Amino acid sequence: MLFNRDKKLSLQVYILTPFRGPGNLPAIYGTPEEPPKIRGYVELITKEDVKASDLDLYFRVKSHARWARHYGESTVVYKSKEVLQKNFHQFPIKHERPGIISPGTIRFDFEEVLNKHTPSSIHGRRSWLSYRFAATLHRGFFQRNMVFTQDVWVFNTCIPSPRSGYQPTPHVFGGVWESQLPFTCSIPNETIMLGETVPLTIQFRPFVPSSGLVGQELVVVDAVVKMKQYTRLWHKWNVKNEKKVVIEMPVSQGWTPGKDGMQRTIMVSVPFAPRLSCTTITEPVRKTHCLKLIMRLKAASMSDKHAKELRIEMPVNITGPRPPTVHPPTEEEELLPSYSSVWEGGNDSD
Repeated sequence: MLFNRDKKLSLQVYILTPFRGPGNLPAIYGTPEEPPKIRGYVELITKEDVKASDLDLYFRVKSHARWARHYGESTVVYKSKEVLQKNFHQFPIKHERPGIISPGTIRFDFEEVLNKHTPSSIHGRRSWLSYRFAATLHRGFFQRNMVFTQDVWVFNTCIPSPRSGYQPTPHVFGGVWESQLPFTCSIPNETIMLGETVPLTIQFRPFVPSSGLVGQELVVVDAVVKMKQYTRLWHKWNVKNEKKVVIEMPVSQGWTPGKDGMQRTIMVSVPFAPRLSCTTITEPVRKTHCLKLIMRLKAASMSDKHAKELRIEMPVNITGPRPPTVHPPTEEEELLPSYSSVWEGGNDSD
């Protein structure tokens, strides 16, 4: 339990969940069947009479970008934010004496039902999408308000449960490489969950008759699977674009040459948050993703230096995972400690 400097009182926000997310934050899951819901309580403990009035709780979901540009010897810092959802709870305290809180424990329950399309949490060097509670004990003149902040990591998925009869539509990319070799590349769904293992299947049919290579074996000289994350930060007239490779998996070995074509399925392990962010579209921050298969191919009669590149780029949507299957939380689990600290100052009301 965290107390303020004079040890007279403590203020804390508890989130009722058995799950933990990045940074050991309390984690909440949302699905198409059940939108994310955050339940918890604010607890105020006083050890002796304390001068204070009311207690309130501010909740907000904020997308925020911050970056700097250097212009000669000058540096300009750009900041942009969008509040996606907010709410305010006021908890009037019963005072036996005006302006005085007597020793004891005071608890107020709260619940926040989030928009079913609310984005999952993200955290990066220059961009954030955060869910935060700020409890404030108002202490009147000559004393600073006491504020406790608690962040929550939200995972929200747009993929329905398989039990609902949902059938994903395969994401397929195909063509004729160099007008000589028909191919198709597919994944089960264009929407991928954080932490998922995705089967990527590449299939080549025999060389077409007009290629002059009929009957020759196809040889894969080298290949690599990549996933790129593209970030767009926006502030009025100023835009910053970034890209990051979150997967780079060489798969040069294991290709079996064949005259009748070739097929292989590559299992791609998708990272979890915060290394990989969910696809997010807000005014300050946009994150999009592309899964790539880059190969160098040749016919068996060619030397490696004559191999040519096949580049397959498949835009994908990254979404939160579905909630793990766990037993219902016990009373001890519900009382897991929160992970922010008490500080005294102004409101977190942005």
